[in-house]
Amino acid sequence: MTPTIHNTLVLIPARSGSKGVPKKNSKPFAGGASITERAVILAKSIFPVEKIIVSTDDKELQEISRNEKVLVRERPLELANDHVGMMEVIIDAILYTQSDAAFLLLMQPTSPFREKGLILKAMEIFQSNDEAVVSVCEPSSNPYFTMFKENNGYIEKFMNSGAVRRQDVETIYDVNGMIYLFNISALMKASWTEFTKIRPLVIPRWQSLDIDTEEDWWLAETISKNYPGSSD
Repeated sequence: MTPTIHNTLVLIPARSGSKGVPKKNSKPFAGGASITERAVILAKSIFPVEKIIVSTDDKELQEISRNEKVLVRERPLELANDHVGMMEVIIDAILYTQSDAAFLLLMQPTSPFREKGLILKAMEIFQSNDEAVVSVCEPSSNPYFTMFKENNGYIEKFMNSGAVRRQDVETIYDVNGMIYLFNISALMKASWTEFTKIRPLVIPRWQSLDIDTEEDWWLAETISKNYPGSSD
């Protein structure tokens, strides 16, 4: 079995609290809709509304999501603090919907440059024995050469391959948080970080921006307003 628009549950997690950018999930982005609304609208362009759920403790986002006719999980307070992992939110949403979906697409609002084509591509490359497809990008530098750790007051390479040329080391990717497409059966058994069959969806680095700080927000708005083809 592979993902389709009818056997995939779409989860958009959007809690109200944020230390890096206050209310980032509900504030207007680039003079328009919030990043959560953008995620909902994008999801609706592909999936039936009954397959889309917004998990949030934000009353404004709950109302907006209901107006968009998607499912709403009024996230309990114990799942809306800084110490809760995404796996807990995912499992809560799956159990809340009691969905018979075989796959789950996680769309974090903080990736404002996600596009319909990338989601469809993730579904297309997902093979029947895969546990997940995860969006990645090539890092700006290779950790075999640029990452160091401290040891007794000095620094030394964090990873040492013995290679002297960048082209001689194995390919490295950054997981960018834009698209996670999971096999739900595998997800209910273990965290996705323990999966051994994760297929990469490689996307451009500029498009991989994940908003976590005020600087990220400024950069994302700047790209959105000025970079050709940056809008959905």
